[in-house]
Amino acid sequence: MSLARILGVWLLILPLMVANGILRETVLVSSLGRGAADVASAAIGIAIILLVTRPFLRRAHDRSPGPLWRTSAIWLVLTVAFEFLFGHYVDGKSWVELAENYALWRGHLWPLVLASLVAAPFIWGRSTSGSDA
Repeated sequence: MSLARILGVWLLILPLMVANGILRETVLVSSLGRGAADVASAAIGIAIILLVTRPFLRRAHDRSPGPLWRTSAIWLVLTVAFEFLFGHYVDGKSWVELAENYALWRGHLWPLVLASLVAAPFIWGRSTSGSDA
């Protein structure tokens, strides 16, 4: 996948994931409670990633590990950079508070969402056996 396409797909995912976060904070937390809302939001986030990336990655011509890793790495760096920069400078959260979202051992599910983002090129890019159906 070209760099333009990698960035374009990420830019499609971005507003949907922001909307997912807004949904979590404005609707899900009050109706489900924090724990269940976080689980539901993580599941929605993973679904967004897999649904948006599928059509683009299934059409990728080069499905060798190198380009798949490149795509994963770019998406991961962009996402973590956005999360920290937007969270700190726009949302006003401290760096420590933002880093806490990565503490899977404390029940934070954000690392699982990031894992799905990293895995998506390998799931869809390698899932066909020579056909682009």
